[in-house]
Amino acid sequence: MNDAENKRRLLHGRTKKELAKSSLPLPDPASLDDEERVAFAYVVQRSERFFQSFKDGTDYRLTPLFQGLLQSPKLARLWAHFGDFYQTSEMRGSFTNRERDVGLLSLLPLLTNSRTGKIPLSPIWVTWAVGTGVAPKDIEAILEGRVDDISPEDRQLFEFVRETATGGLTKEMFDGLVARWSVKTAIEFISFVTWRIGLLRTVQAHWGIQDLLSDNSEGYKVLREYIEGKREPEDYNMASD
Repeated sequence: MNDAENKRRLLHGRTKKELAKSSLPLPDPASLDDEERVAFAYVVQRSERFFQSFKDGTDYRLTPLFQGLLQSPKLARLWAHFGDFYQTSEMRGSFTNRERDVGLLSLLPLLTNSRTGKIPLSPIWVTWAVGTGVAPKDIEAILEGRVDDISPEDRQLFEFVRETATGGLTKEMFDGLVARWSVKTAIEFISFVTWRIGLLRTVQAHWGIQDLLSDNSEGYKVLREYIEGKREPEDYNMASD
């Protein structure tokens, strides 16, 4: 498998020609008002930068999430701004990229697809986590909820995320993260978790309305390649540049 084919496995999406022929084509620019056109351009340019961070070598593809959200450009811009804020947390001096990715992984088993019974494990999230320093075996332990096999440092985040997601967060747990970081960063991390829940459910919804198969087999396949030493880590800053 060449590099371009390998990268295509990581990021699902449609080319501009495929978008036009799909059941949910992008809106005609002439139908948008001035503010919507500005929002539309911002989101598309952001999406192109995200795609190019993979050094894919293939035609640009828009993700199903933003294919759906761009039906309302101002709404798409809101979601994009949240992503900008959290994906650059380390650059802003907040929680690190690694901590962000441990948080995301900890959420996934709680967001099983009601139709398929599968967790939403995208291969790109696996590559992000490995790139930011999460060992593949630790990723597996987090996804399987094997708490005893998770390091104490990551276990604190794992338990915090799970309790935040299920409504059981306590002051004691919050104080633990304040001691680890600061009040500001701990508050930002709570919001990251709750935003991620909303985003993951939104991703699942947009795959559903576009009649796309929600499958995590590629995510687990990529994880297995890392565990077996058959795959090299991606660039550390791929998810933030």
